Amino acid sequence: MPEPSPQEPPAAPAHDPWSPGRVMTMLSLIIAGEAIFGLPFHIIRYFRPSFVEVFALSQSELGDLGSLYGIVAAVSYLFGGVLADRFPVRLLLAASLLITGAGGLVLLTGPSLTTLKWLYAFWGFSTILPFWAALIKATRQWGGDDEQGMAFGILDGGRGLFAFLLSVIAVALYTAAMPAVPETATLAEKTAAIRSTVHVYIAACVAAAACVWLFVPEPTRDARGDDRGSVLANVRSVVRMPAVWLQALIIVAAYSAFKGIDYYSQFAVDVWGWSDVDAANLVKYAAFSRAFAAVGAGLLADRFSSSRVLIACFALAGVSYVALVFAPPSATGAWMLFTAVLTGCLGFFALRGVYFALLEESHIPDRMTGAAVGVVSFLGFTPEIFMPKLGGWLLDQWPGQPTGFHYLYWFLGGACLAGILSTLALRQLIKRQQAL
Repeated sequence: MPEPSPQEPPAAPAHDPWSPGRVMTMLSLIIAGEAIFGLPFHIIRYFRPSFVEVFALSQSELGDLGSLYGIVAAVSYLFGGVLADRFPVRLLLAASLLITGAGGLVLLTGPSLTTLKWLYAFWGFSTILPFWAALIKATRQWGGDDEQGMAFGILDGGRGLFAFLLSVIAVALYTAAMPAVPETATLAEKTAAIRSTVHVYIAACVAAAACVWLFVPEPTRDARGDDRGSVLANVRSVVRMPAVWLQALIIVAAYSAFKGIDYYSQFAVDVWGWSDVDAANLVKYAAFSRAFAAVGAGLLADRFSSSRVLIACFALAGVSYVALVFAPPSATGAWMLFTAVLTGCLGFFALRGVYFALLEESHIPDRMTGAAVGVVSFLGFTPEIFMPKLGGWLLDQWPGQPTGFHYLYWFLGGACLAGILSTLALRQLIKRQQAL
């Protein structure tokens, strides 16, 4: 009688992105990924007119703060990739959030310009070196081989939704601290209003640190570097990849386009004559589109490819900036301003939801994720250095006038065109590599 054939091993469970554990992991990454940038970016983005008045800053001085952040961040991106390949990601994420939130306590003291410079340089370190590459690595691991677009789309879309929630709370507290007629607010009232928003973003950092510590697992062994030698070898390998350099150019263009959001509230106040509160609400509601734009772009990227979606998004953002140049300010045409701002947000938030999915489309190995993110980010996020200085200089050259904004928006429209050309070049490179 023949021996019975051995029973086949049970099939591996299907990759279920919606299991409770994976949902909590992604939710924690979403909260962390947005909470950490609230203090250095959100307060200026939503409340820029009040911020410069409370801290007695010119637009150029505010731009210098952003550039200092960007210079420190640029170096931190590069070395952060090495950290992400060697140390536990949840430890890196949690520590980064806590020390960033501690920096917010300094902002509550009414610091001088010199202290603000040190603070923004510190945030350039705290929000990037231990954090950024670890966040991208954990997200790529979550997405697996076939759902990179969805993973990064959910991350950035969820970040947008959480940013909107934080902005609702921050704007509500800001509005409550202001008089019924915001135009009559005193400096003391604006100072109290800004302080209330700082408390919101400090609390968000602490809550996010707890979430990542509890719910973010470690990457699998083959997605981690084995030792210092292998990590340095990964860096040497990725810098020799043409696809990495093209991805960096794409992110330079995309992030330049995104940085335009920091000037919407000032544009609404200076050119369209809106109040500080109305301008903050404009950015708040337009930024809500991030939740849908990033997730939608991610799903489309998994269906049609990330590079194709990027081209369409660059075109959408570019058109919006040209529209801001030609839309005539008027009390009855507020819908034109909101439409142009919303269109731009849809375009560049969709870009943010997709551009790191190019790592998979370009066939960069998992074990090199940290190194690749470090190199790409080191080059790609250089707009953090030059965009604040450029924007601040243009606005100070033509204070309260549309001319400086118009030059800025023409520049950003050109950046979108450069992004389209870089993405087309990457597509051609990938096709040649596949043919070989």
